[in-house]
Amino acid sequence: MNLNIKSINWPDDLAASQHRRGFTLVELLLALVITGIVISLAGSGLYALMTADRRAQIETTDRLELEQALAFMTDEIKMSKQVLTSLPEVDGKAHFNDASGSSRVKPILILSPSANSGLTHPIVYYIADPPNSSVWIGPRVIYRWGPTLLQNGNYSDGNGKDLTTQPPGTPVNYYNEVLIDRISDRAATTANIACEPGYSNAMPGVTERAGFYACISADNKSVKLWMYKQSNPSFKSQSIDALVVTRSN
Repeated sequence: MNLNIKSINWPDDLAASQHRRGFTLVELLLALVITGIVISLAGSGLYALMTADRRAQIETTDRLELEQALAFMTDEIKMSKQVLTSLPEVDGKAHFNDASGSSRVKPILILSPSANSGLTHPIVYYIADPPNSSVWIGPRVIYRWGPTLLQNGNYSDGNGKDLTTQPPGTPVNYYNEVLIDRISDRAATTANIACEPGYSNAMPGVTERAGFYACISADNKSVKLWMYKQSNPSFKSQSIDALVVTRSN
């Protein structure tokens, strides 16, 4: 009878047994701590990226709103005859009504319309506090007081009729509309708010300046404009300025 007895290699079997026994509690806790640190770092990095992206989007939107507002003003200035420094009066009263509920109203840009526009009263851009319980954030907004514009660039009488096709003296409806929101409550401390000698007509005076002001030339044919969006500790404040010249007679 032939018995084949397999010899036992004790060191190898002991090592295999230890390998199969799994992780200890200390090893598991250490792995959990490391995993938590990795997830925390990844989450912090993702939050930072999302915050930076949101900041960039807000700053881009603010800049775009300023550019659009300035483009609208620029077009209307070019259509005008003069940039005035005060509201003209008819029968002892200025043709200007600010928005209902607004306060701290300050006319900045007063445009005398061209002779062929069909208008007899000026168009006014002014800075003011937004009305209480309004959708506007503030602290200031820029309003436009004037007639509506048609798609062809001419003014409407308020009933959809082109004023250039209407007889002189046709009644025109003027409206208050917010042009841009979140205008700063004060001029930026770094801004050069003193008007140059050739543009010495300040609107308003230096001590009253907020986030929208102008310097008008002595001949009332050109104007320098400044606008500042409300600064935010988390976001870069936005500003814009331009020199615009009237082109109509």
